[in-house]
Amino acid sequence: MEENLQDVKISGAGIIRGGRYDEVKISGTAKMNGDIECSSYKVSGSSNVSGNLKSKITKISGSTKICGNLDCEEITVSGSSHIVGSVTAKKVKISGSSRMDSNLHTEEISISGSASISGDCEAENFNARGGFNIDGLLNAGNIDIEMYGKCTVKDIGGENISVKLGEGHFFMKMINLFSNSARLVTGTIEGDDIYLENTSAKVVRGNNVTIGANCDIETVEYRNKADVGKNSKIVCKKIADN
Repeated sequence: MEENLQDVKISGAGIIRGGRYDEVKISGTAKMNGDIECSSYKVSGSSNVSGNLKSKITKISGSTKICGNLDCEEITVSGSSHIVGSVTAKKVKISGSSRMDSNLHTEEISISGSASISGDCEAENFNARGGFNIDGLLNAGNIDIEMYGKCTVKDIGGENISVKLGEGHFFMKMINLFSNSARLVTGTIEGDDIYLENTSAKVVRGNNVTIGANCDIETVEYRNKADVGKNSKIVCKKIADN
């Protein structure tokens, strides 16, 4: 950002008009009227942006609602956020709760809290250690899901896909195993190398597929090999080479 841009700091209650700023820090309550562009946007209180937000760094440890789109290099949510528009970011880290009413495009996303995405989620790397709900498609090169709660997504596409029950306390793991409280529910999973536990899906399609414990899958389609647990009753179909 340009050196002559002003900083904005609100520790009480205030209204900020749209425009370009350097650093925006909110520890009180603030309403942002219009589009905001800044080098950093940090909220430990509460804020409401009526338009779009464009920033290099966005950190939310309080609560924030963005009524437009969010465009940033990095967003970290340890509090709660609600983004009505689409989200474009290089890196997304959610340890609190985040609701996105449209699509998410990112290079890397890490979820250790909870995330709800009403559209599609597109990433290079998708890592989840918490719960999430994606109404659209999850498309990522590497997908690593370690479940400690229920996870739902319409369909999944990727290269390397790993879905496992969380490696938490032994008794908590037993509770999750038998109660199905930690489970991935989806329609179709398609990738190159796939490993699944505690997963419900209609179709799993890949080059190398391994079906672990507590899975409920209608059909597995594979090109090279499929390894299915002895206690599982799953129809496996080898995909013919073109």
